[in-house]
Amino acid sequence: MKAILTYAGAWNRLNDPAKKMHAEKLPWLCFSAIDRIKKILHPNMTVFEYGSGASTLFWSSRVKAVISIEHDKVWYEKTGRDLAEAGVSNVTYILSEAEPDSTYQTKSYKDPGHYISDDHNFRGKNFESYVKQIDKFDDHYFDMIIIDGRARPSCIAHSLQKVKTNGFIIIDNTDRKYYLEPFQFNAGNWARWDFTGPVPYSRNFSKTTILQKKK
Repeated sequence: MKAILTYAGAWNRLNDPAKKMHAEKLPWLCFSAIDRIKKILHPNMTVFEYGSGASTLFWSSRVKAVISIEHDKVWYEKTGRDLAEAGVSNVTYILSEAEPDSTYQTKSYKDPGHYISDDHNFRGKNFESYVKQIDKFDDHYFDMIIIDGRARPSCIAHSLQKVKTNGFIIIDNTDRKYYLEPFQFNAGNWARWDFTGPVPYSRNFSKTTILQKKK
């Protein structure tokens, strides 16, 4: 109830059908998580993002560099145009589509080592290449990693060594418990904050988790 009262005005405004997500330049995360993230971000950060859109515009206006991975070609082209129109020059934008997987039927979307999605539109395909885009970078390279795309347990697994000590991993929709279940985010190694409440561009509540790597 507190979250509804705190963000009621913004929630109603951003659910107006006339509003365009890219024009608002807000990530599709809980409002309360966005408020915390704004306090964390600084201009020297390098950010990696699984899943692009209005969030890409949000990060790019606040940090030094963004590497953003997108699986949907149509959305990639739209967001690319918006980035160009906004004159954004600090985003490396990569299209990495799902690929055919002959062993799909033997896999589970809950297993970080299987690289598949629970979305029926991607049956028979995997996101291994998509997930492994982050492996092109050195360990401890990123100040922040945002996981709001496909095959999220797999994305988490590949992000753990790529985030700097004292850096952050942000995982959206963690009300889907299988995202975090394979991992041990114990208090000695990670600080954790969970945010539940309203979300821009949606009438549903969701949960966003922010993790900070301690060692």
